Amino acid sequence: MDAHNVTALSGNETAFSVRFIAPMDIDGDQVKTIVQWQHERLQLIHRLRTEEEKKRWDELQIGTACVMKGVLERPSLPTNPYAFNYRRYLFYQRIHWIVRPISLERCMRTNITWMERLQMIRQQGIRYIQHHFPSDVSAFMQALIYGERSEIEPTVLASYQKLGLIHLLAISGLHMTLLVGGCFYLFIRFGIPRERATMILLGCIPLYAVLAGAAPSVMRAAIMTSCFLLFSSRLRTLDTLSIACLVLLVKDPYTVFHLGFQLSFLVCFALIICSTFIQNEPSVVRQLFMTSFIAQISTLPLLLYHFYEVSFLSIPLNIIFVPLYSFIILPLSFLALLIHLFMPFASPLIIYVLAIVIERANALVLALADTFVLTLGRPPLLLLVAYIISIFLFFLSFEYGKCAVIFRFSFIFVMIAHFIWPFFRPTGEVVMLDVGQGDSIYIELPYREAVYIIDTGGTMSFSDEHWKKRKRSFRVGEDVIVPFLKAKGVRTLDALIATHGDFDHIGDANDIFDAVRVRKLIVSMQRNDFIQSVMKQAINKGTHVEMVKSGDRWTVGEARFYILSPFGNETTTNDGSVVLYVFMGGAYWLFTGDLEEEGERRITSTYRSLPVHILKVGHHGSKTSTSEPFLRHIRPKWALISVGRRNRYGHPHREVIERLRRYDVRIFRTDEQGAIVIRFHKRISTIQTFSP
Repeated sequence: MDAHNVTALSGNETAFSVRFIAPMDIDGDQVKTIVQWQHERLQLIHRLRTEEEKKRWDELQIGTACVMKGVLERPSLPTNPYAFNYRRYLFYQRIHWIVRPISLERCMRTNITWMERLQMIRQQGIRYIQHHFPSDVSAFMQALIYGERSEIEPTVLASYQKLGLIHLLAISGLHMTLLVGGCFYLFIRFGIPRERATMILLGCIPLYAVLAGAAPSVMRAAIMTSCFLLFSSRLRTLDTLSIACLVLLVKDPYTVFHLGFQLSFLVCFALIICSTFIQNEPSVVRQLFMTSFIAQISTLPLLLYHFYEVSFLSIPLNIIFVPLYSFIILPLSFLALLIHLFMPFASPLIIYVLAIVIERANALVLALADTFVLTLGRPPLLLLVAYIISIFLFFLSFEYGKCAVIFRFSFIFVMIAHFIWPFFRPTGEVVMLDVGQGDSIYIELPYREAVYIIDTGGTMSFSDEHWKKRKRSFRVGEDVIVPFLKAKGVRTLDALIATHGDFDHIGDANDIFDAVRVRKLIVSMQRNDFIQSVMKQAINKGTHVEMVKSGDRWTVGEARFYILSPFGNETTTNDGSVVLYVFMGGAYWLFTGDLEEEGERRITSTYRSLPVHILKVGHHGSKTSTSEPFLRHIRPKWALISVGRRNRYGHPHREVIERLRRYDVRIFRTDEQGAIVIRFHKRISTIQTFSP
């Protein structure tokens, strides 16, 4: 299969005749879409310069052909552990290149296929809802009618995800069953014969599947519903699931790697094989409970692998929200759209009711999103196998009653093992995360005796104009550090060490406080307004704040931590950085923050003997740091530089790199090698990098 998934482009091409084959996704000052060049699909990404240019791009439709000048680049690989693999994601869509256009010329409309026409109708329907309904209502109507979730507020969407309710915002089997069942009932009530009603629905289901986005869950539901209509009771449910699976995989084998495909088919399979047991429950509430419970258990390994945590409220909330969405919000959404199309004067009342229901539901979801959530982290291979075996035993228990209790709760023992797993791991690690032009360093001691973060990075926003603002801006804390901590199964940080008050070092601290418990915030004696606000946030979260100075120290197991600086009378913020000297893993580590030459002189004059194996280079490799006398004094073997790609400061400076090379120091830098992971036990064992 992969042998045929290759590119015909070299990457040096600059002129293309392309055709737009997907809707235009315009978010703030960024455009994303897919274009066709000859027989190859390209991911187009463009940064808009003016509001007028944004309007011009918005007018481009599917089927438009243009002559384009631009540059090609390879999709990026993940530069941090557990990060999203964008290159692999596009590869499964048979896309090998990103094209960044410089100019578009000679654009003209061409004939479009019926599939593209349906996509255009879908886009028009989405825009109709956007323009005629309140934003909070329209976002959910788009999700429930067209399978488009991009307009839902990111925090709300994340909350539904955490609570295991995200399936309610996707078009699935229950959604399709209710829709087809409702239409069939109306056809019969209007006197249409059953056979004709069946034929009408069989023709409409594929059309609606495309209008709803044609995601794997939608296609599965559409194929299974069509099979039921065609064969009625002559075909078993498990057979229809198998047919749907085969059809989708024959059409595109890469669908098997789609998370939506995996979750949809797993849940459906689990519910089918347990259907007799569910139906034997004496009440509707107990049936809903068992349905939610089985759905959660069947997908537990996948959910933990991709999202790292599980909510204990997922099952009870599904009991409430499944009927709420199925019988109130979903019908009201379709009713509101239909009435607005044909009797707009009568729609305000339904929109008002729908808005109240959605508002109350979202308020409950947001309030409960971070309660009773257990972060376990991504399970290692051994535990992943144990989860699968325990879930197999759980389903086996329905056939063999004698061992039912042991079988049904074996997965709980695996979860307990997963919970305590890090405390039995004999290796520790230091991870310099790739946070762009900033610093963030993760330290975990063996057997998880302690976990520290030095700095959090920070994301600067330069977008003042309203039209440039995106629905969800990238944040280092929220999008890099927090997912990393959750993937590690970190629920508590023993300390967050803020070296100093620069935004690129501690700007996203609030994201960390919101995501995990932080026992202690360690700050320098020299504080600015920004670090004061971070301290206030820490106190509000119940975190103890400790100011440190040269001479402070502490010990955890065999690891020893020393504060070398600040001394208390520094004249600059950078020289007031917390400088941490650590002995762990049989090596001496020096973490310098943004320490500059004057601060280095004070340390070398105060500490006459200061052997260093691994140096975190100060101030991202600025020429005002890492001076020759300092290097001569500490004689490091390895140097770690945290620096952004193509940064405007010219870091790391050429003089610093030459200085380090003169002293035979091996250099690791995040702009070239991504995150740097150093594992150790009694000594340094491995160094791993994540080159982009």
